[in-house]
Amino acid sequence: MDLSLFYLPTWRAGFGGSLTQYFEDMTENVKLADKLGWARVLTTEHHFHYYGGAVPNPAVILAAWARETKQIRLASGVSLMQLRDPLKVAEDYAMVDQLSGGRCDMGVANGFVPHEFAAFGIDQTQVPARIAEGLDVCIKFWAGEPFEHEGEFFQFDRLQPWPETVNGFLPIWNAASNSPESFTNAAERGYHLMMNQYPMSYESLVEKFGLYAETWEANNRKTEDRKAMVAFMVHIADTEEQAIDEAKAALQEHAGAFGKLLHGKQWDTDYEAEISTLLMMCEDDDWRDVFRRRTLICTPEQAAERLQKYVDLGFTEFSMVPRYGALTHEQATTSMRRISEEVMPMLGSAIAQAAE
Repeated sequence: MDLSLFYLPTWRAGFGGSLTQYFEDMTENVKLADKLGWARVLTTEHHFHYYGGAVPNPAVILAAWARETKQIRLASGVSLMQLRDPLKVAEDYAMVDQLSGGRCDMGVANGFVPHEFAAFGIDQTQVPARIAEGLDVCIKFWAGEPFEHEGEFFQFDRLQPWPETVNGFLPIWNAASNSPESFTNAAERGYHLMMNQYPMSYESLVEKFGLYAETWEANNRKTEDRKAMVAFMVHIADTEEQAIDEAKAALQEHAGAFGKLLHGKQWDTDYEAEISTLLMMCEDDDWRDVFRRRTLICTPEQAAERLQKYVDLGFTEFSMVPRYGALTHEQATTSMRRISEEVMPMLGSAIAQAAE
């Protein structure tokens, strides 16, 4: 199993420190993940809001991290390329690939924030078609051979791709959540899969991942070539009570901000979400179920037990989100170390015992 570090940068005044310091903190933990042997670092794209808006173009910060690291892969998780000219996207990530010595991955998703599409004048109903056309342009660009393009949204005459990528391609990941078509489309095209556990129930995740896996096999692809990542909000402590107590407000705010943006309430600055935010995510009537069923906000032993379920399902990578809301850099660093030093060895033991 691979581990990855995922940043959806949520910094605002009131969290302590400056935005500049927040960038330094992220870089420090990217370097730590590199030293710990984690497979990937991902950061996502958002605009005009503190929910992710600190990184409006992942390629920029990935280029910076390329010069600070030696082995970890650098991924957009995701690039909202449907808001951009795909030629510029292709150039940006080809440069990241060069600066990192061939360690760049591309991640895409439909997106969900209405004000972002409105600001860039993009019709959300066109998003799947824009992503498909944009990726077609990028894949041809990264292959390095001269080409021209005549599409629904973009047209250009024959050009020479520059800069080149290191290996003639970038691995492509598709983040999917709600639409069944997103899962079947990713599998049909041979893209790797990214999922996030906390916005959905475990049962929903199992059903959707199964659809992806079935479609992958139906298209005569080898199971061993399939990569699937699942992301978790993380906070590791000595007891479950301590973990939940320390991370509860942070998770509430993070989930609350997500909900506000989804419903076009980007100007709502009532950051302290109520317990109802968590109750809306529960299958039952106990808000603690959100932590127990959808997160790794728990003890190392509980984390290993929960992760084993995803190994059994066929996931190949765990993506950890240790910094969100008002959780500090020190807390995020501690969770990262405990995942590597305590959780993963227990998970490996469980896998070995199952194999025997």
